[in-house]
Amino acid sequence: MRYITYIALILINFILQTTVFNYIEIINVKPNTMIILIVSFAFMRGEIEGGLIGFISGLLIDSAFGQLLGLNAFIGLIVGFLCGKIFNEFYKDSIIIPFFLTLFFNIVHGVLFFFFNAFLRGYPNIFIFLKTIIIPEALYTSIISFFIYRILFIINKKLEKFDRKKKNLFKQ
Repeated sequence: MRYITYIALILINFILQTTVFNYIEIINVKPNTMIILIVSFAFMRGEIEGGLIGFISGLLIDSAFGQLLGLNAFIGLIVGFLCGKIFNEFYKDSIIIPFFLTLFFNIVHGVLFFFFNAFLRGYPNIFIFLKTIIIPEALYTSIISFFIYRILFIINKKLEKFDRKKKNLFKQ
């Protein structure tokens, strides 16, 4: 049930990110809801599930839009794994911590994407990229994460409740 829900959330996120969120662009920047999904589940469930969601989400984005197949998948895997490493350290119900995690890991995603996609192709100036794309996108995405994290938190609670019922059912 949990993995079917993950796949459904990844597909819904992909559809929303590529359609609806294209129309809520501010200063030529769109929110990166893929990062919100990765960071939220990595924060709530740990590095394995965060890395898995990051890899699958990134692979879906790469297959539809990527110039390099696997770049977003690799970066999503790294972001999900690193964010998931700290999942036991904080209280999951807090809305402030996912905000800052989304901000930080969106910047990490942007810098890694710049490094693999632009720097290695000979575009050495990261400061323009930071000022015009990475930081505005990170701020915008973090603000959107206030609303989306709450929804994902509720979904995760329902999945945990379902998992507990299933374990108790088979325990007898």
